[in-house]
Amino acid sequence: MAKSEDAMTIERFKEMLDCHGTKLDTWPKSEQLPARQLLLHSEEARTLLKFDEGIEALLKASPAKKAPAFLVGNIMDRIKK
Repeated sequence: MAKSEDAMTIERFKEMLDCHGTKLDTWPKSEQLPARQLLLHSEEARTLLKFDEGIEALLKASPAKKAPAFLVGNIMDRIKK
């Protein structure tokens, strides 16, 4: 078991979720084990993870909107000036 000073707090877990998303394998290596240990023991951490997974699924399911051609043209014209 990790030493208490190595344990991840809920606040740190939230920060890591915001920065790195729900796939723990993409988090910095030094944060992965503490996050997994927190998930084993914290209902709040599991709830936060499930909530963010739901948000990610909704975002993935919604296709990105394209800007209208006239707007893209206007922006490109302004860049060239």
